[in-house]
Amino acid sequence: MSNQGLMTAQLSIPVDNFEVVAALVAKLGGELVIDDEVMTIPPMPEEERMGRMLRGLRLRAEMTQKELAAAIKVPQSHVSEYEKNKRAIPRGKARELAKVLKTVPSHFLPRDR
Repeated sequence: MSNQGLMTAQLSIPVDNFEVVAALVAKLGGELVIDDEVMTIPPMPEEERMGRMLRGLRLRAEMTQKELAAAIKVPQSHVSEYEKNKRAIPRGKARELAKVLKTVPSHFLPRDR
C-alpha cells in the first residue's frame, strides 16, 4: 500500500475501545501499528462500501430496515438488497437516505474513478 492519501496519527484510546478502532481501520484500510509491528490493511472493496455504510448508519440511527424503508418509501426488501449490495441505490434514494440518516448522499453512491 502506498502512503499516498494516508495520514499518520498516534492515538491514545481506552483499552476497551481498541477492538472497535482496529475494526474500523480494517474496514477503511490503512496501517495499524501494535508494539512496533506494522500491519498493512487494504481498503474495503468499493463493491462492499455502500451497503456496509448504509447498514452502519441505519444501525447508528437505531432504525430497522422496515422503518428506513417506510421513511424512503420503498419495500423493506429493497433496503435489504441495498445493504447486501444486490441492488444499486438510485441517486434520488441516496439523497433521501442521506436526509433520513443525517449524512451525505455520496456515502451511498459509487466513487468516481
